[in-house]
Amino acid sequence: MAGSKISKPKDDPTKKRKRDLNETDARTKRSRQPQADSTANGDVESEKLQNGEDIVSRSHDGETGWRLSKPMGGRMLDIDPILTQDDQFLILTYNTSVQVYTASDSLLLRRIPIGVVDSSAQKGDSPASIVATRLSLQNPEYIWVACSDGHIYYVKWTETNESHQCFQTVTGTAKAITVTTTNAAGAKADVVVVAESNSANRMELTTYGGDILSSPLSKNILSVKKPGNGLHLIESSQDGSVLVGAFNETLFLGVASQEQPAGFEQLQYEFFSFDVPDLITTLDFRVYPASALSGNKSKGRDSDKVVDVIVGGARGAIYLYHDALSRSQALGKSNSAKDGIQAQKFHWHRKAVHAVKWSRDGNYMISGGSENVLVMWQMDTNRRNHLPHLSGSIENIVVSSSGSSYVVHLDDNSTMVLSTSELKPTTYVSGIQSAAVEATTPKDLLVQRVWSVANQVRRPIPAAIKATEPSKFHVCVGNGRQATMTGEFSAPLLQTFDLETFMSVSKQALARTQPTDVNLTNKGYAIEEPVVTHIAFSADGKWLASVDDWFPSSRDAGTVSGDAGDQFLKERHESYLKFWQVNDEDSSIALVSRVNAPHATSHPETVLDLASNNASACFATIAGDGIVRLWRPKARQQQGSRRSEGTTEFTWVCSQVVPIGDGLGRNAIADIPNDASVPAKAQGRLAFSEDGSTLFAAFGALDTGAVYVINAESGEVVKVLEGLWKRQLHSLRVLSQYLIVLSAELHVYDVVGDDLRYGIVMPKGSRSDELLQLAVDSVSGNFAVTLPVGETSSIGVFHPSNPEPLIVRNTPHRVVSLVSVPGTSGFVALDDVAQVWTITEGSNASTILAAQPLQDLRLDGVSEEADNGKLDIVLGGDAESDDEMEEAQNADEDVEMENDDVQANIIPQQYLADIFDAAPAFAGASIEDMFYKVTSLLATKPLSAGTV
Repeated sequence: MAGSKISKPKDDPTKKRKRDLNETDARTKRSRQPQADSTANGDVESEKLQNGEDIVSRSHDGETGWRLSKPMGGRMLDIDPILTQDDQFLILTYNTSVQVYTASDSLLLRRIPIGVVDSSAQKGDSPASIVATRLSLQNPEYIWVACSDGHIYYVKWTETNESHQCFQTVTGTAKAITVTTTNAAGAKADVVVVAESNSANRMELTTYGGDILSSPLSKNILSVKKPGNGLHLIESSQDGSVLVGAFNETLFLGVASQEQPAGFEQLQYEFFSFDVPDLITTLDFRVYPASALSGNKSKGRDSDKVVDVIVGGARGAIYLYHDALSRSQALGKSNSAKDGIQAQKFHWHRKAVHAVKWSRDGNYMISGGSENVLVMWQMDTNRRNHLPHLSGSIENIVVSSSGSSYVVHLDDNSTMVLSTSELKPTTYVSGIQSAAVEATTPKDLLVQRVWSVANQVRRPIPAAIKATEPSKFHVCVGNGRQATMTGEFSAPLLQTFDLETFMSVSKQALARTQPTDVNLTNKGYAIEEPVVTHIAFSADGKWLASVDDWFPSSRDAGTVSGDAGDQFLKERHESYLKFWQVNDEDSSIALVSRVNAPHATSHPETVLDLASNNASACFATIAGDGIVRLWRPKARQQQGSRRSEGTTEFTWVCSQVVPIGDGLGRNAIADIPNDASVPAKAQGRLAFSEDGSTLFAAFGALDTGAVYVINAESGEVVKVLEGLWKRQLHSLRVLSQYLIVLSAELHVYDVVGDDLRYGIVMPKGSRSDELLQLAVDSVSGNFAVTLPVGETSSIGVFHPSNPEPLIVRNTPHRVVSLVSVPGTSGFVALDDVAQVWTITEGSNASTILAAQPLQDLRLDGVSEEADNGKLDIVLGGDAESDDEMEEAQNADEDVEMENDDVQANIIPQQYLADIFDAAPAFAGASIEDMFYKVTSLLATKPLSAGTV
């Protein structure tokens, strides 16, 4: 938040300023600032202006009852998902947690946090990132989770527990892990093999065993030195007899000296290494007995095992090393990088190979990359089969233990389970697919490219919640993270996300897209897609307005430079204002009107802001031409068109044009922000009053500007307010009688009293000042402000009459979207790792529908009795309030559940199918709705009074 107050609250009578009733001048005087010559106050104000970090350094709930929730969701990491042996559960690794889903219906079963990631973390602190997860071989109910700080957690995924047993590596680092087994006290025990590195050119391979959680034994089995910036990879066979790993371009194989070592102390490996022609990005191997080889191939071998290794390279090639172990042993030395081994080369991918896996029978290998295509290579015939047009780049591929399913993780924050026979999805899990930072370097950028991917989100992400569906969160996304962050910014899609079930409902293009085309120029540069800069719903939720922009790259000007080049780029600028009709039944949207260049002078102008009227179907736009335009629907008259009775087709037209700003920006406005950190010269923001009668428009240059008060009905400018913002203008909102302006200073202005209530100077020096955001809550009468602080953010909730915040909390990541929920009290924040935070009052904690795992709802009871034909439904779910909880407990006490005379209610299977199969899992009804539908089937009708 901000740290220094620049004026006193309204309660001070010495500051109050009223306008004369007979005053007719439309231009007001500059809002009065505190007097510097005040004896004591002047010194205090001056001191606070110098120390502008007072409020942002606070972290408290105060006595107001406001709370910041724990983070929900997150970004799926580039780590292989885990599909359990019975194919019943899917375990996904997020940036701050491990989440367990049921594979049958894609529902979140439980969320297991890893490390301290809640809002109580100290400012500037960020949790260690998760680098790998592996299923325990000896106890399938546990997984090993490795973090970058060297902590290896032993997590029981079948229950939620925030405290886990762990041990730390010797070097305090971890890059990758794999799990093998050995004998310990006459029984099998897990051995964790960790790839560690505290130097960029060195990798240590260390095994940890014995009493691994309390007093682990460690043994260094390999050290690899290789300059470069590649990945650390390590895989092992099921019995631990073979290890295969990679570091930069070096591939190494290790074979256990004993088939079944008596203990951890006897575990030893012999390693062989050689160089691969490319930087290694992924690998897989399979082991089978040498007796499977035909003829003379099985004779004269040093090993009775055949190890086939496939390696994916950073330049798109796949290398197959057949019988790599035997050939390495035949070379007679481990450091035989110069001799090498001949490989069979496969090349189809244009960029890096992100994932490659063997099928269970070894007849196929499956690969994926940034082409959004799953490629299946038939090894005998060298033919390829493709599954194209996926929704994002393929990051990870896992083959199920039975071989009947492929688990595919995409970089658009989704994972699906495909059947190998039909390649149709049986499970689909999707998080919020907004732009996000990456914990590691993308595999495509491990080698030098002419294009680059941004390492941070540089602008706020448009998002909205409509009043008729407060549980649906609408956010602008791109075609995967890499496509979104390449170049300037790409977000041409609108994702509808259900916060109640925490599932993606739909995704629709608002601008042109090219997700699976060859989106590179002949010189290797990425072809940029348009970005949706603004979205807004009408008050009744039946209309959606969107603005999308596309700016040509400066490279498109070619040899033209100077003013001629700038004019060429401005003329090529594309700006569209689109109006969409929302279907009430399935919330789908259909394009009704498209306005090309809604604001134009000698070239299309950038639309600076879009606002929706709170009382009617009306939108307003403002651009660098200094014009405010009001848009309203108009019934379309068409002769000979067939329309169903009772329906009317509409088109959207500009109903009013309001010039403001004395022509500022008409001729010399730079509206092509080649560098997002440099704001455009013209700035503008819009906000309607709560009753829709007044439109407030802030417009001006970087250092000068005013707020124009416009009568929304007549379009007349009735008042001009000056001095309410400085430098870069971020947001303008109306809350009751107050006008709230967020710029380099936060100003709260009482429009009715014509009085500046207070101002707060925002701290300087933030690298992400563009992420300053403001949202108002008309239900509680408060507003929220987010301030980026380094790689974190600070969230504060204020009341317009008091500069002291009701709550100030820090989040470990930067907030990129902040919206209020219409009709309810509270705010929803989205950070740059796709996590959702809710800010609510304690008394209204249930007003914002937030996702809860099935375990928290007590609906995770996949009963063991279900195999006997019984349906076990737990009725003790979380109640909406304490009173409802008490009533539910009293009701349970009044019912005698042990009565043997009560007969089971037999439900036809078709009735349950109508409930659970009514729609796909990702678009089905909420958990609570299905719960009540099932219980209504189980409920028996009461007996009549005369029944015996």
